[in-house]
Formats: sequence, structure tokens, C-alpha cells
Amino acid sequence: MARAVIIFGWTVLGLGVALVLLGLAGIAMNDGLWAAIQMLSPFNVMNFIATVITLAPGIALITWGQKLKEKQRTQGN
Repeated sequence: MARAVIIFGWTVLGLGVALVLLGLAGIAMNDGLWAAIQMLSPFNVMNFIATVITLAPGIALITWGQKLKEKQRTQGN
């Protein structure tokens, strides 16, 4: 069970990263490369929040899977 959750978490995380990169590519194509670079500015708080929301489910699933694996390991001993 833990391994399936971890694999699903990595899949969701990969899709989230692909979505973020696709969004940056779309911005670069429509508004230019400089606009896409400005989206990556550390002062662009709204973009940071949107990126965290996009990547959070994958990270949470990976963390949960690792905790399940650790719990299974301790119960097995």
C-alpha cells in the first residue's frame, strides 16, 4: 500500500511540475520570455502561492507514503 501511494505521489508531483512548466511556456509564447522570467521572481507572491498549491498534493502523498512505509516497518518487527 505504501509503495502505491508513493508512486502515485510522484506521478501527481510530476504532473504538477509539468503543469507549472507548461504555464511558463505559455506565458513566454504569449507575452515574451521576460514575462515568464518575471513570474519566477521571488517577490511574485501570488505565483509562489499558486505553485505551492499545485505541487502540494504530490508532496503530501509522498510524505504520507513514507510514513506508511515506516509504520509498516515498525509493525513488522
